[in-house]
Amino acid sequence: MYESFFGLTRPPFDRQLSAEQLFRTPALDELHSRLSYLVRTRSLGLLTGEPGSGKSTALRRLRDSLHPEKVRAVYLHDTTVNPADFFRQLALELGLEPHWSRALGFRSVQQEIVRLVEERHLSVLLVIDEAHHLRPDLLALLPQLTNFDWDGQSRLALLLAGQSGLRNKLRLAHLEPLAQRISVRYALPRLDRDNARLYLEHRLRLAGLDRPLFSEPAVEALFSASGGLMRHLDTLAHHALAAAASLRAQIVDGDHVLRAAEELRA
Repeated sequence: MYESFFGLTRPPFDRQLSAEQLFRTPALDELHSRLSYLVRTRSLGLLTGEPGSGKSTALRRLRDSLHPEKVRAVYLHDTTVNPADFFRQLALELGLEPHWSRALGFRSVQQEIVRLVEERHLSVLLVIDEAHHLRPDLLALLPQLTNFDWDGQSRLALLLAGQSGLRNKLRLAHLEPLAQRISVRYALPRLDRDNARLYLEHRLRLAGLDRPLFSEPAVEALFSASGGLMRHLDTLAHHALAAAASLRAQIVDGDHVLRAAEELRA
C-alpha cells in the first residue's frame, strides 16, 4: 500500500518475523533466560502481560529456540473448555486417542509424558496460552498433572501464559497448591520511550529502510497513543505510514499519527 512510496521492501509492521528478526529488549532477554531455565529444570512457570505486550513474541522465540530432538513442545490456546475437553485436546496434541472419560484421559496423558521422558529421553513442555480463561476447576487439576508416581521426579515443564488477571485468579484459596508450585514468574512490562523508538527503527530496518522516517513528534505521539504496547504500536505506525503516503509526505509527523489514531477510533 505504501511500501513503494517509502522505498520499503516489505510491510514493516506485519507479524511474519523469524526468531532472529524479533526485537529484543532487556526485559524480553531476561524472560527468555527464565523460560529456558523452566524447560531445563522441568518447572512450572507463570507469564503474564497486557494484550499486545509481547507474550506471543516471547513464546515464539522460546519455541524456535527448542531443539525438536530434545524437547517435545505442546501448545494449547483453547482454554474456555471444561476439564474433560481440555485433556482430550492435550491427548490429541500428544498423538493419543482421546478418551471420553476424564480420568482415563488424564492417565493416558501422564503415561505418554513418562514414555517421552524415559524411553525417548525428551523434555516435555506444555504451554497453555490464554490461561486467564481457564476454569478454576481445571486450574486445580494442573498440580496433579505434574505429579508422577512416588519418586518426586519432575517430568513436565508447564507454562501458564495469560493476561494480568491470571495472577489474581491464582490467589484463590483452593488454587494455592498450584500457586505454590510456580517457580518462574514474570510480568512483561510495556516498552519505555527509548525502546519504543528503537523498536520502530528496528522494524524499518527489517523492511529495507536505513534512514529516519518518523519525526520526533511522531515517535512521541506513537508512544503516547500506544501506551508502549507493541501490538498497538504496530497498528498505529502502519496507519500513520498510510496517512503520510496518501499526502505524499516523505516523513511521518505527529499529525499523521493523530489522523491514524482518529481513524482507528472511528
